[in-house]
Amino acid sequence: MKPVIVVVGATGQQGGSVINALINSNKWTVRGLSRNISLEGSQKLIANGAQMISCNIDCFDECVEAFKDAYGVFAMTNYWECGMTQEYEHGMNMVNAAKQ
Repeated sequence: MKPVIVVVGATGQQGGSVINALINSNKWTVRGLSRNISLEGSQKLIANGAQMISCNIDCFDECVEAFKDAYGVFAMTNYWECGMTQEYEHGMNMVNAAKQ
């Protein structure tokens, strides 16, 4: 079984590029996170071989579930969308969830 890498911000340019590189390496199981996995961007990643999980990083419990059994996490957040305080909270949710 390949180790799992979780990619936060999977449907963005950087997250999508990371997912594609990880899939192409054939060394990892890639789990992408998106708030809405029914959208076209998520569906394309699924078609390319990624596991896509619905996760809102505002919710600690959702992060814990999404990061379960992960070897590593690549996290790309959107500072411009939420501001510094909320980005900090997102980061803390992810770090603390990854420690679980």
